[in-house]
Amino acid sequence: MDTTYQVTTYSSDFLEKQVEIGHYNLSRWLGARQSPIKMLRQLYSKPDFDPETRFYALKDGELIGFLPSKIRKGNKEADLEFPLLAAGFEDAEEALMGYAIEHLKLKGVSIVISRVSDAWGNTTELAKKYDYEKIELKWKTAQLEVKNYKGSPDGDNTQEVTEGDFNEIRDIMIAFRKNSKDEAQAQIDKLVSISERVTSWKIIREDGKIVGHDHLVEDILDSERARMNAIYATGDDIRDRIMKDHINAARRNGIKLIDNFFWGPTQEMDGPYRNYGFEVGEIWSYQKEL
Repeated sequence: MDTTYQVTTYSSDFLEKQVEIGHYNLSRWLGARQSPIKMLRQLYSKPDFDPETRFYALKDGELIGFLPSKIRKGNKEADLEFPLLAAGFEDAEEALMGYAIEHLKLKGVSIVISRVSDAWGNTTELAKKYDYEKIELKWKTAQLEVKNYKGSPDGDNTQEVTEGDFNEIRDIMIAFRKNSKDEAQAQIDKLVSISERVTSWKIIREDGKIVGHDHLVEDILDSERARMNAIYATGDDIRDRIMKDHINAARRNGIKLIDNFFWGPTQEMDGPYRNYGFEVGEIWSYQKEL
């Protein structure tokens, strides 16, 4: 195959094919997904968008791969994703990476930071190939096929969240997730505003005090997919009861896939979710000096 590729920067003409290539790749990555074209158009029309930080590879005038980046404040560091490529054009990776790195160097960037995971395609192999250094674990992403849930779905013994619970829930978010008061309140307000997509929002009280809390929210793009959090629970039985409620609600509403994310203070809480049947992947930050 002729391996001569043209590499260039952003044009709105690329977006439709970009979404197609992105979906082809990211649909096979754990907890990842391609943003729809409407969302990309909104993102790329913002005043701070730099079209010279989005890189595209073409073959005979047709888009066959892309690589996004974003220069951080101060211009010395940039976030750089590894190339996403159409089937059969995997050898365009070096052309894209080489062009992107040289282009970012010309813009004053001296360090690139990339997200790497064994659960995200060949990103681990590429980090080794391009001499990246592992820096830190950013978060863990987890996914459960509802049909593979390991546990009894019988009974939940939970209560629906009401407005009277909001202040105590906010305090739990501040203590459990280390949210600020404003961040916690914003999350509660968001759940109220999207109530039609809240599949399950439950608490458990003992002696008048909330001892368990979480919510399950239907994905905005896919009604067969939903997202939950690491459950706030004072004991394993409390967590199990809320998890059972999520599973029952998911089955009633036709949800087949549940996403979960463990970050910050909840980063090491994935163990019990593996026992429920979640597949868990670690997302690491790697960097390379240019």
